[in-house]
Amino acid sequence: MSDPQPGLFAQGLTHHFHVEFALKPNANTDDVREAIASARREATWLPGPNVTWGFSPALWASIQPSDLPATVLPFAEVRGVQGLVAPSTQWDIWAWCSSASAESVASTAAMIVSTLAPVADLKLELPAYTAPDSRDPTGFIDGTENPLPDEAYDVALFAEGSVGEGGSAVLVQKWVHKLAEFEELPQDEQEDVIGRTREASIQLPDDVMPATSHVSRNTVLDEAGEERHIYRRNTQFNVGDEVGTQFIGATNDPALMIEMVERMFGATSDGVIDRLVLFSDAVSGSFYFAPSMQALTTAFGPLKVDDESATATSDTASNALPSDGKLRIGSLK
Repeated sequence: MSDPQPGLFAQGLTHHFHVEFALKPNANTDDVREAIASARREATWLPGPNVTWGFSPALWASIQPSDLPATVLPFAEVRGVQGLVAPSTQWDIWAWCSSASAESVASTAAMIVSTLAPVADLKLELPAYTAPDSRDPTGFIDGTENPLPDEAYDVALFAEGSVGEGGSAVLVQKWVHKLAEFEELPQDEQEDVIGRTREASIQLPDDVMPATSHVSRNTVLDEAGEERHIYRRNTQFNVGDEVGTQFIGATNDPALMIEMVERMFGATSDGVIDRLVLFSDAVSGSFYFAPSMQALTTAFGPLKVDDESATATSDTASNALPSDGKLRIGSLK
């Protein structure tokens, strides 16, 4: 099977930087391809950060059409009840730098911005972090039930022999928390919003679990009654007056991801919402395809780093999976 981009699964890295771009209207495919190739080379240095690359369905179709699964489509706005909206911004390029060093992710993101400037406009730049205990700014542990290693690959990556093998469809959304309003709630009501206890992240019993909890609305069952999963790699941010979460959801079943968003916003037949959306606003939304390493090389050429034998940065090599096999970084679920 083709190798996934290692940064998508690298754990234990506390510093992150996201940059997202929209192509300039007059940018042609050849110029865009060369700019991305140059940006990848500039952003790869030892011992630099992991850099995970994602491309809009339209952009990847223009560069490597045989590698785009038919199910990977642009993110469409989701309109729910009570005027709730998950907006679509659908930008074209997403680069996610992750490392143990704040300086390395910031400087690498700056290299990418500078190199892509002739062909793409910067739409979002966001320094982010993951807390040592994976707590979200709300105070709840983020990603308690994220899939374990074997299942993470199974749910995030397109299978061997399929179009886009080793790649992943990734929904990226910036959520800005209404933290003051959430913190005004008593702790037991906060726990009802999330569906878990605050301190130990224990799921509430079925007989007291609210139908409007984040856990309830993000639980999707298959025909056999088994829970269906995506793989979450959320990072948190606290920049100026904004505190929130950069949601990163990876899947090989984009329809499942859309169903989860629709359930959160009440855009389903039951009209029930996830109460968490009353305390956090989605302000962006794009689906990106994160190709395999082999597909990136085919599209943009090989990387040249000081150690030509290196296929991943030092951060990647030492942090691909945690030693206890648990993937803790993810959503509040």
